[in-house]
Amino acid sequence: MFPPGVEAASQRDAASSPSREDVESPVPVEAPPEQPQPDPAPQTHFDYDWAAAVNPLVGVDTADAPAHPAPEHAAAGPSAPAATEPHAQPQQAQGVAGAAVPAAEELVRKNQHGDPLARRMGRSVRKAVGGGSREAREMGAFLELMRTPVPGSRQIAVASVRGGAGKTTMAALVATELARYRQDRVLAADADAELGSLPLRLGVRTQLSLFDLAGQNPRTFEEAARFLARTPEGLFVLSSTRGGRIAGEFTLEMFQGALNVVGRYVGTTVVDCGAGILTELNRGVVASSHGLVLVTPGTVDGALSARGALEWYAGNDQQDLLRRTVIAMVSHAPQVGADLHRAHQMLTSWGLPVVFVPYDRHLATGSSVDMSKVSAAARASVTRVVHEVFARALSAGTGR
Repeated sequence: MFPPGVEAASQRDAASSPSREDVESPVPVEAPPEQPQPDPAPQTHFDYDWAAAVNPLVGVDTADAPAHPAPEHAAAGPSAPAATEPHAQPQQAQGVAGAAVPAAEELVRKNQHGDPLARRMGRSVRKAVGGGSREAREMGAFLELMRTPVPGSRQIAVASVRGGAGKTTMAALVATELARYRQDRVLAADADAELGSLPLRLGVRTQLSLFDLAGQNPRTFEEAARFLARTPEGLFVLSSTRGGRIAGEFTLEMFQGALNVVGRYVGTTVVDCGAGILTELNRGVVASSHGLVLVTPGTVDGALSARGALEWYAGNDQQDLLRRTVIAMVSHAPQVGADLHRAHQMLTSWGLPVVFVPYDRHLATGSSVDMSKVSAAARASVTRVVHEVFARALSAGTGR
């Protein structure tokens, strides 16, 4: 503290002459205001969809997302990844041996319905006014077939000439439909010797596989069931993987041994073969099946591949197999072009039933199949595939 006299004099001097601070550096309030510097340009444009970047799946709809962010959120553009970090951030144990394999739903941002809302509403209106009599008759015939007793256990194989045709999805759909309408047990078995995705499409995961079941001799179905998974529809699943990981290579003898152990307790088994028709495993599975669903893309190229498979069967003493075969022509795009009609004509010339399965937004995500979200058109096509192949499996000989 200064004495009072000195302090007063100092104040008078300060009023009449500038201080040292005034000379050396101006008072901030008297200086011109500093122009604000623009924020650094964000590393990512505001329209950038982080969720879509980590989940580039076919059929994911972004129509309900705003095209531009709100003004109050625009300043947070550079830090946008933090908002979706829980979805994009990998698990801490990812890549470590023994870490859990993520479920399919964890990788899908929006598991949408196969039909748009407007189409579903229109269908409800048609039902209310009494439409759909032909569909009702077809469903009645299908339900009657599903009530038919099975003479022993029936086996249906689902195969394709190459990967990416939609074979595993079709196997999951066929097995699920059978489990929904049959009163006896239905089993879905994965015969892919590498990394079969049938359990993923069915939404199940088990730590036991056919490797553990082979060589066992369960005395009851309850003892055999501990090697199986089960879906909400009641479908039993025999996996070739353990916890979503490759369990090892298996032979036809090992697969048939595991299937025979549990097959005597089920009415129908749907086998998802690996890609191709010439491997020893796939040839053995198809030869021992009562029915075959041959899946092909809905293109001319896909039809040519399927025709080549039919010619190979016919030329290798498997003409009887053709009478038990149903062709499922799967569309992988929303648009239907002239190629589809040419492909359909190419395959119907064999006298086999050819069922066109239209593109479905829900199935295109690659996640587990939810029948309540499958479009009506795709579901009707699957029902027809099941009807055709199961009727042929029932009429096949019991010695297979």
